[in-house]
Amino acid sequence: MAVIDVRLLTDGFFTLDKSFLVFGKYQGTKYKAALKPLLVRTEKENIIVDTGVGNLPPNYQKFHEVIRTREEELSHSLKKNGLRPEEITMVVNTHLHFDHCGNNRLFPNSKFLVQIDEIRYAYFPDRFMRISYLRPFFDVEGDYLPVRGNYEIEEGVEVLPTPGHTIGHQSLVVKWKGRNIVYAGDAAPLPENIERRNITGMIYSGSQGLESIDTLRRIENPVYIYSHDNEQLKVEFRPYTDSPIRTSLFSRHASTRSSTGPDQGNES
Repeated sequence: MAVIDVRLLTDGFFTLDKSFLVFGKYQGTKYKAALKPLLVRTEKENIIVDTGVGNLPPNYQKFHEVIRTREEELSHSLKKNGLRPEEITMVVNTHLHFDHCGNNRLFPNSKFLVQIDEIRYAYFPDRFMRISYLRPFFDVEGDYLPVRGNYEIEEGVEVLPTPGHTIGHQSLVVKWKGRNIVYAGDAAPLPENIERRNITGMIYSGSQGLESIDTLRRIENPVYIYSHDNEQLKVEFRPYTDSPIRTSLFSRHASTRSSTGPDQGNES
């Protein structure tokens, strides 16, 4: 088995309007969103998925408060897990919004794996998405590994495209202890995005966003990691002991639609 360990790290929290995370709901509700990169250690690579928000420029601090202690900074979180930034060999950015690549510059020896459409768009975004991309955060020294579509990093660690929130969004699936650890990124920043088929409020393409949610819902034996859920701060699950690890990522029988269809924004 190529995967040795999977752990959630932290870069603290930042505030935003919760309506950015769920379409048609929570307007005006301030939310303390978690920033939680994923550490995946394999026999060949030390991988971090997303790098948090780092230090925002003053004009962004007026709208987003970063809340963290020194111990919650990503570099300290990494140190607690026995690694230095120089030992990270790969960064997988689900996308290049500022709260997912804010610490990319910390990793001088890393390759940066990003969908090619995301890289292109980050440099020349549409006006309505421009504020979400901070060029100093993603335009860093290092080797970018642009990919298109599915990409197997090594056995048991796979990137799959989940566009919608951004044009080149991707998620990561790690086969570990009989489960598929699904780092959804902002395809599903909160549980209700998956559970109720709610797309995000900040969205490039709503139709693609819904298709990507359905893609994630079809994954077998999943443990979903929601990028901004502030209650899920560790990877916790009971390993499957009575069934083998499946070689197929997706269920042949799982429905992509709930019995009631997508949530249209009604509070339950």
